[in-house]
Amino acid sequence: MSSFKILNSNSLALHSRVWIYQANRILSSDEVAKANDMIQAFLPQWKSHGKELAASIEVVHNLFVVVMADEGIEAPTGCSIDSSVKLIKEIQSVLNIDFFDRMLVSYVANDKILLTKMFDFQAKLKSGELNENTLVFNNLVENKEQLLNSWLLPVKDSWHKRMLAGIKI
Repeated sequence: MSSFKILNSNSLALHSRVWIYQANRILSSDEVAKANDMIQAFLPQWKSHGKELAASIEVVHNLFVVVMADEGIEAPTGCSIDSSVKLIKEIQSVLNIDFFDRMLVSYVANDKILLTKMFDFQAKLKSGELNENTLVFNNLVENKEQLLNSWLLPVKDSWHKRMLAGIKI
């Protein structure tokens, strides 16, 4: 489908819960290094009611922070989920980026990951610049299995297909 690596290998189960935070721009190598330093400082103390979580957090494609926790070992609670969101907000503040702009679509064109506003993405579909086979990132996946199999999909197979309504293909 694409040469893009979905995720570094890890030992978490396929049912592990996933949260994806997409930045509003591609991060530089230095920014990824800063984010990774913050993540590495956070992970050892990320707990749920005092119990360690089987979890991973990583920056993927210099654009996404993927948080994953194996709920079969220890489920994250509201407080532990809140602390992971706090980490994302801290990274956001340090790097001067936005991980909470839900109006951005990330997609692949010419073997590059690009970002655009949702209405611009739809306009590109309408003009024929992009089409139903354009690969998009579905950041709504809920677990590792979906992340591995359904994160990067053609528009026609993703929730993004609703943007095709009324467009002749």
